[in-house]
Amino acid sequence: MGRLCLKLLFLLLLPLSTAKAEQVGLVLAGGGGKGAYQVGVWKALAEYGLAQRVTAISGTSVGALNATLFSCTSSEKAEQLWLEEVPGQLTRDALISQEGLEEIINATPIHKIQGSYPRVCATCVRKQWIVGTLINYITSSVGSRAYRFWLNDEPNTYWITKELLASSAFPGICPAVELKDGEEYVDGGWEGVGGDNVPIDPIVKSCPDIGNIIVVYCDEQPARRIKVKNYDWLKVTEIIPSIDTAGLFDGTVNFSYNRIRLLIDTGYEDTARLLKGRGLYPVSSYWFD
Repeated sequence: MGRLCLKLLFLLLLPLSTAKAEQVGLVLAGGGGKGAYQVGVWKALAEYGLAQRVTAISGTSVGALNATLFSCTSSEKAEQLWLEEVPGQLTRDALISQEGLEEIINATPIHKIQGSYPRVCATCVRKQWIVGTLINYITSSVGSRAYRFWLNDEPNTYWITKELLASSAFPGICPAVELKDGEEYVDGGWEGVGGDNVPIDPIVKSCPDIGNIIVVYCDEQPARRIKVKNYDWLKVTEIIPSIDTAGLFDGTVNFSYNRIRLLIDTGYEDTARLLKGRGLYPVSSYWFD
């Protein structure tokens, strides 16, 4: 009993950077099949007690899909879905099957996120900026053409599903998706036309009570990393794959079981190593050791 009490006291007195009960924001980058890495990261965050403190998740493309998945189901079920459903559904009739993706979304309890926490934001861009004139490209900067949708505020799951499909509609592979305003939207990750593949700003601007933000990339060499100095009033932690996540065909549109298994395991190991380095331990060890 004495040992257990000491452990509980230690948990309560851990510094801010470890287990202090402070709100956490999570940013999930886009990357197609490479998003399996984020499942492993979430699995480790849950095991070490940080996922339970996440009150807002912002994602683009597969990051938006994972954000929704993480907010309405357990890390175990998220892993199971990626391993058992994604390999067959996402490639059954195309490089990235929107029909298969919609079936996966419909089989997920997304109704749980309506009006609840964590808050979930999906990023898209309008199709017109993709097929527009050269001046669109010249005048665009990261995030300047991005449209943000806070999914919790939608009145029904129909529009949640549509906004998720739009955020993950990879240009040239998937058709654009028409949303409530009558405009067509596509994947928000194309930063060359004003998209935002690492959408930290929705949390920074809409969630001022969040002081800690974890950014999870899908590439071992991200095209754009968050400049921490631009957010020096926040504690920003970046998690980057430790392995080669490959390019378009071997990475982005690779939804094979073996690849997903590798990425999930790598995401878990990378994150667990980072958290252990900061002095954290699995939450379960405090209760059952």
